[in-house]
Amino acid sequence: MPSSHHADLRDSDGPTLMTYLEWLRRRWWILVVAALLGAGAGMLVSQVQTRTYVSTTSLLVRQVGPDANPGAKVNLDTEAQVVRSLVVAERAQALLKTDLPAEDLVRSLSVTVPPNSQVLQIAFEAASPEAAQAGSHSFAQAYLDLRLATATRSLENETTALKQQITETNKQLAAVAGKIAAAPPNSVERARAEADRNVLTNQLASLNSRLSPLLSTALDPGEIISDAPLPRKPSSPNTTLNLASGLGAGLLFGIVVALVLDRLDTRVRRGRDVADRLGVPMLLELPTGQAGLTILPAGHEVSRELGRLRNVLLSTMPEPQPGRGRQLLLTDTSPGPAAGFVVGNLAAAYARTGAQVAVVTTKRDSPLPTMLGGIKPRHTLADVLRHDVSALTALTPAPGLGQLRVLFPGALDTEVELPVAMMLEVLGELAARFDHVLIETAQPTAAVEAQALARHVDGVILVIEGGQTRSSEITAAIHQFEQVDAPVLGAVLAPRLAERVPAPPAAPAARRDGPPSPRPRPNPAVPSQAGPPNIESTMILPRPATSNRDTRPSGGGRDARPSAGGRDAHPPAGPQASARPPTPPPAVQGPPPVPPKPVPPARPTTQPKPPGKSTVYRSSRDSDGVDPGRYSMALDPVEDRE
Repeated sequence: MPSSHHADLRDSDGPTLMTYLEWLRRRWWILVVAALLGAGAGMLVSQVQTRTYVSTTSLLVRQVGPDANPGAKVNLDTEAQVVRSLVVAERAQALLKTDLPAEDLVRSLSVTVPPNSQVLQIAFEAASPEAAQAGSHSFAQAYLDLRLATATRSLENETTALKQQITETNKQLAAVAGKIAAAPPNSVERARAEADRNVLTNQLASLNSRLSPLLSTALDPGEIISDAPLPRKPSSPNTTLNLASGLGAGLLFGIVVALVLDRLDTRVRRGRDVADRLGVPMLLELPTGQAGLTILPAGHEVSRELGRLRNVLLSTMPEPQPGRGRQLLLTDTSPGPAAGFVVGNLAAAYARTGAQVAVVTTKRDSPLPTMLGGIKPRHTLADVLRHDVSALTALTPAPGLGQLRVLFPGALDTEVELPVAMMLEVLGELAARFDHVLIETAQPTAAVEAQALARHVDGVILVIEGGQTRSSEITAAIHQFEQVDAPVLGAVLAPRLAERVPAPPAAPAARRDGPPSPRPRPNPAVPSQAGPPNIESTMILPRPATSNRDTRPSGGGRDARPSAGGRDAHPPAGPQASARPPTPPPAVQGPPPVPPKPVPPARPTTQPKPPGKSTVYRSSRDSDGVDPGRYSMALDPVEDRE
């Protein structure tokens, strides 16, 4: 069956971007709430956290010592570890004159090394700006002092060692000089002593050359190039960071929650869901953005789609019995006005072809009265079931659609099951006069008559309200119809209708002192003498009998209406054709005069009825609190058929 839903990105096998966008559109409020909660949590954390301040000192580190090479670089990673050592912390503790342990001071310290530089950045965190400034400066100064002290100690040790070697060499040189003076000239001992003197002299010169730079060296471990400033605002808590973190965490949590809820949600939103999950043929998926609970004009997008569905139903539904119109039952699958919306506009689509259409609704909260402009019918289905009026007399014309008649439910008692036999008689009477009879019922799980009537009609259509009906409700409705072997044609997916039609309040019953008098059933063939003719009955062309249909001349039809089932569309022959003008106007007009027919004698009200042949229906207006069966009307089906 064709559908208005075309293949696009949403019809691929797996989830696509459109699928996720639709999912986010449906669950956007969860994401918003989660994001707001996350941002609120971040703000709360910012308020609870203790305010801390950070001050940073920048140090330029140089090579120190007599062997320092101006072109060589200091290993700052090693120096950073030195800054965080307990030795420096103890020196900083002394400078700060604080009782805090050195270990706690180290925890508040952080040292960073900028890339490609000889700079150390020493940051200290404290509860006050002054403490942060003093701590950073103290650690920087303590590091420089330690480095200077270490270099000075090393220099002093090296100088002392050289001086000792020089003193020892001078002693050895003095002893050699004594040997030279005591040895005879040109002797071997003298030559040997002179050689030792030369060696000691060279060694003494070398020691003096090493000592001389050490004595003139000025130690420079580094300097503070940017001293610790006084912080103006706290570094922690970082309100912006906390808000951003809370917002991100809330969005992530909201996405997870929304995804879980979407997976657990079994509401149907697309025709693809019905076909994939339940295997029900999808007759039509109406476009969204409809104009509300009203009979839409012929040019509306929804009306065009329902017109296409009408054409498909005319070609696929089986032909009815001769002289009878098609009967189509449309039922809700969940509480709501979806079935009434589809029934009203589908009936209008049938009526626009010129066919005679009747709509019967058994829902007290049907949206059809609202869709027809708040029309107030004079007679209803409850009156027909009570045998107050006939079905044809109770029909109400639809404004602007001369071919459409509606039988409203009236004050049906929801606590009493509708008499199916009488409903079938009403539908049979309408099918004999109309080309199409559309029945609207509530979901079969709540309305028993939906299942009972389904097996007597030509087709059943399930109306699903997108975003409102759940898969379980559709499955339950299908199961109800499968139990009676009903001809289910498929499903129609209607857009979600926000408007809900409240059930009309039951009319208060007038209290009477005695039992009600039997109401004689009016004869629809006899015009009322109390007032002008009823337009509800005079605008309907009666169908000729089957015998006349077989004997009428060629080219004549049973009426002048174009029929969806391929019936003749020629003007009707015989006296019955004069009961309808060639083109019935939608406005109320007086009918042509009809020859009066003899009125059959009224049957005495005391005539005994055959036992077991009566049907009792009690509408809600019959209950006045005195006796539930007091105002019930006993109906004789045999008499009704007569």
